Amino acid sequence: MAPFKRGRIYYVDLRWRGYPRLRLSTGTTIKARAIAMERALYALRDAGRSDLLGLLAERKVRLPELHDAYLVGKDQLEHLKAAAEGPRLGHLVDDWMEWMGSPAGISPRTRRRYTKRTIQRYATSWEGFFSVLPRGRESQISDLTRGFVLDYRRARSRAVGGKSRRTVKGRPLSPATLNRDMAALGAFLTWARDVGGHRVEVPKFRRELETRGRERWLSSDELLAFERACSPSWWPFFATLFYTGARLGEVQGLRGADILLHARRITIHEESQRVKSSESVRDLPTPPALERALAGHLANVGPGPADLVFPGRFQDYGKVRRAWNAACQGSGIEGATPHDARHSFAVHAAQAGVPIVRLQKLLGHATATMTLRYMKHAPEAYLDEDAASIARHMGGEGDEEIAARVEGARRALKKA
Repeated sequence: MAPFKRGRIYYVDLRWRGYPRLRLSTGTTIKARAIAMERALYALRDAGRSDLLGLLAERKVRLPELHDAYLVGKDQLEHLKAAAEGPRLGHLVDDWMEWMGSPAGISPRTRRRYTKRTIQRYATSWEGFFSVLPRGRESQISDLTRGFVLDYRRARSRAVGGKSRRTVKGRPLSPATLNRDMAALGAFLTWARDVGGHRVEVPKFRRELETRGRERWLSSDELLAFERACSPSWWPFFATLFYTGARLGEVQGLRGADILLHARRITIHEESQRVKSSESVRDLPTPPALERALAGHLANVGPGPADLVFPGRFQDYGKVRRAWNAACQGSGIEGATPHDARHSFAVHAAQAGVPIVRLQKLLGHATATMTLRYMKHAPEAYLDEDAASIARHMGGEGDEEIAARVEGARRALKKA
């Protein structure tokens, strides 16, 4: 039976004794190409390739890709067969998720264990991938091509130029979310290559240009109201976020040896914290308000040098978020998240006149550009004071003061 049309696309319908029926789309509107595909099927039948025809009938391979492999040669057909008979992508992703949650699950980038939050975020990304892949969880790892990445970006991008693009389940994604999805895809492919032993390419994905992040921060009145409404058992944790500007993961990773109350220092380092970059390694000063909050907490928990300062529930982002939301609700604060504690520290530091270079160090930013967003909050009244300080230093008047300050810091570190 010759290829026939359904709409604009040609189909083939073949019935041979001893073979399953093949009623398949050629995926083309060109009759000559459809006829060539049908001839390739006859040739495979005459060659006794019931294995390949069976995969075709089971929809494990598509007719156009089988035809293209047939034109290339036997080696390409065997490669296609091996890919089709391999494990389904859904099973591979399940194995990857299980591996990340196991003791062996170490990130090749950070050399740290994956957090539950990261695993959940990756799982969400893969729900989106499966919704775009034509065969969903039944897809093969070979389906994760550059073409698929382009299709995914087109399918899930936000509206551009006032015209809405096609979305998945009516849910367009922001550039930041698309970047996180690409990170999830890259992490899986790296695992499949390095741990799973699969022959896959790990491409460099183009990053979407992200919009400037939200900038919710708490005023001094809101901070006081938050502290009053916060549970006493949770306040030391949130106080550390507010008064140091540290990232959530950095505070969750603090060990007993990292907090030196007598030296008024908290150390963020690669050995225990999930640091974001080498610039994130730093010493943070602890103001008296934070010292008081941490003193009581350390007395209750009693962590050893290698023990977590904030164990148990403090490691669960869901519980952290619920405690945060409860304090916000009790204090009448709206639209704030735990990460806004870091924003609050940065904005108050800028308002207090902390120079951008020192603020960059305190926040652990890789570049000053990242810190610059907060400097719009710096009051211009400090410019006169800065100019006077510069003039004194140029005249040699500030050398003794700076030397005394440096020597005091050195003595404090030696005592620690």
